[in-house]
This record gives sequence, C-alpha cells and structure tokens, in this order.
Amino acid sequence: MATKPLSRWCLGLVSLTVVSLIAGCQTSTPTPTNSSSPVSTNTTAVEPVSPSETFATISDIQKQPVWVRRLNTQDEVPAQENMNLRVGETIRTEGEALAQVELKNGLSFRIGSNSVLTLRPDNRLQLEAGEMIAWVEPGKKVPVEIETPVAIAGIRGTTLYINMPEDPKEGIEFFAWEGNVAVWFPNQSGECLFKSGEQVKITPGETDIYQVRQQVKKLPRQLLLKRRRQSPLLNNFDKPLPTLPKIDKIVPS
Repeated sequence: MATKPLSRWCLGLVSLTVVSLIAGCQTSTPTPTNSSSPVSTNTTAVEPVSPSETFATISDIQKQPVWVRRLNTQDEVPAQENMNLRVGETIRTEGEALAQVELKNGLSFRIGSNSVLTLRPDNRLQLEAGEMIAWVEPGKKVPVEIETPVAIAGIRGTTLYINMPEDPKEGIEFFAWEGNVAVWFPNQSGECLFKSGEQVKITPGETDIYQVRQQVKKLPRQLLLKRRRQSPLLNNFDKPLPTLPKIDKIVPS
C-alpha cells in the first residue's frame, strides 16, 4: 500500500522537471556576440558606373577640388579624370578648380570656379551656380538646352558662355562666342535670338521676352579681345577648345 504514494510522488517530480526544462528553453535568448568591426552608418553606398550607363566622362581637371554627387545620394566623391557620369549626377568645383566634361552625343562643356552643374535627360544641362562654356563638336548638330534660374538657353552648333554672378541683381549673362543662341522663359512662347559676339543679361523676375530682346548688345572689339586673352575656360586647359579657330575668326587678335 505504501508504494503507490511514492510512485505518484516520483511521477510528479519527473513532470515538474520536464516542464521546467521546456519553460527554460522558451524564455532563454541567445547572447549577442561582440564584433570588433565598427558599424557603418552610411547607407548610401556609391555604385560604380558601368559603361552601358555612361552619359558623360570627365575628360580634364585643372586644379582641385572638384566633386561629383552620385545618383540617388547626397554624398560627394572626389572627381577624377576619365570618371564616368550618369544622368542626374552633379559636378561641382571649388576655388580656382576647372573641369571639362564630354557627353557621348558630341556636346562638351567646361565649368569654372565655384560652379555647380547637373546632367539632365534629353541633352539638358542645369547650371545652378558659377560659369560654364558649352559647345558641340564641329560637324555635329546636337540640340542642347541649358537651364538656369532665370531662363533656358538653346545651342545648336554654337559656343555659348553663361555666367551666374554671386549677386543675382547683376543678372545672368548669356554670351555667344560663335554661332547663334536662343534664350526663352519656361512655359512661355517666344524666344530671344542673338549671335556671335553678342550678349544679353537676364535678372531674376524678368518674364517679358520682348524686353529681353531689347537688351541684346554686341560687345566692343577691345572687350572681346580682353575676354579671349583672359578667359580661364578658353585658355587654362591642356587641350585647346575645338571651336577656338571659329572664335579667333570672330575675335581676331
């Protein structure tokens, strides 16, 4: 008769042990392992540009720093010669740095000091600050649009210079070194046409293209010569501008 309570007591002890083991397995958490490697907080990894994605190439850099903001990131990386660029990427210069970029379609441009330019789709360039000179390879016809905060400039086989002064009240300068240039306002009809050696300045807030036409003026020969001799965008690169022979015919020394 005494063995039955003992058996029940042993069975209860075994059951309690099993339940404790199961509960322990369910409530235990793995201990994290320590790593000596630092945790990266940069989630905007820069991917290399494949040849199939290439829209343009940085062909020349004169002085540094020159920066490139890659696609889908706010981070900038140091620019290098022969670096490939995609649509949507931005190139920026500081100080006296200069850079030349060549597009696959025959369009090329140079940007001067403290300039910011973004590559846009459909042969469009967006100049956000500084100065630039753009041209189309001789013999090619490439419709190109250059967007600025005040107006859009169109070049077709032209060498065009644009300068955005730090003081916006001075107006953004559009100057045709050679060939014909058209300037117009976004979402408006009509345009302002000017040609080799002519300049027009447009200030923020202007919307009357008729008034802009009245502001076109031809620069005096002495001023053209001074620009030709002193322009870093014309003279401070390893290779001469391909359209320089045309410019020198218009501005004989």
